[in-house]
Amino acid sequence: MKAVKSIKQVILAVLLSLPCVMTFAETSFTITEGVADENLKATMEKNVSALLAEFRVSADEGKKNVKLSKDIVTKDAQDIIREMWQSSAMSCPPVNIRTRCLKTAKGYQVRGIPVDMIEADESEARQELTISFNENGIINGVAVAIEMNRYEELMREKASDVDYARRQVIVDFVENFRTAYNRRDLKMLQSVYSDKALIITGKVVAEKPNSDLTKLTLTNNKVVYIKQTKQEYLRNLSKVFKIVKYINVDFSDIEITEHPKYDDIYGVTLKQKWHTDRYQDEGYLFLMVDFRDSDQPVVQVRTWQPYKDKGGKVITAKKDVFHLGSFRIIR
Repeated sequence: MKAVKSIKQVILAVLLSLPCVMTFAETSFTITEGVADENLKATMEKNVSALLAEFRVSADEGKKNVKLSKDIVTKDAQDIIREMWQSSAMSCPPVNIRTRCLKTAKGYQVRGIPVDMIEADESEARQELTISFNENGIINGVAVAIEMNRYEELMREKASDVDYARRQVIVDFVENFRTAYNRRDLKMLQSVYSDKALIITGKVVAEKPNSDLTKLTLTNNKVVYIKQTKQEYLRNLSKVFKIVKYINVDFSDIEITEHPKYDDIYGVTLKQKWHTDRYQDEGYLFLMVDFRDSDQPVVQVRTWQPYKDKGGKVITAKKDVFHLGSFRIIR
């Protein structure tokens, strides 16, 4: 009887310990290549590990913000994280992350850091972050990343070393541009758009099947396009930010094209999924990005159009999709 009782006690002790093992399972982060300085590499690994650990604790405890020392995360990056957190808390799953580090014009960057957006729908919850560092290994930027495979494809399409560097900047620009919507950062969007930017937005409006407009419709839906100034667009966007609880803007199918005449003008085409607790749509964005000030590229043109239906069928001729050739550049 004593032996049986002893076995039961052992089993009970093991079972009671399992939840603790799962609760305290940790995420490990290792840089596999890209940083020659071992001390710098150790600092970056320590800082990312601290950030991800704080994500989990803050999400589990329902905190309204993530607080970390400025020796780990710069003030600007803390502001970005706070704004992202207001849209949705993030928790990093207990996984072993091993990734290479990329050298950028202003420091370093790691990509593909998995997080779960607590407020998102189940299908959108798992996303990946890009984390940027200054030259000292302090985290100075966080953004929602594009797919790693597409990032590598875009880099392989480089025409020159200058083009490669600009593609890096464009991807970083696009990721921060997307994250600015997710975190409702009007200040960042104000700086991104040129004061004279051409902005064309659109929305799909249900039409009656027998309407005279059916020949212009997409499965009995009419697309209404609106031309706005930068000020009008941001004013309307601020109203949206105030009434929605959760925003998730997702970019995919990204294509980057250099202008054939002006090597400081690029076109970016991408699929956008816009999802809030009140409204959602899917369409294609075209951005004309001006690199004349390489330190502060700006969007001169932003257009939106839903040229594919849910089944992927082309409903508008490809030639009608906005591209670099759609706009005349005057200098």
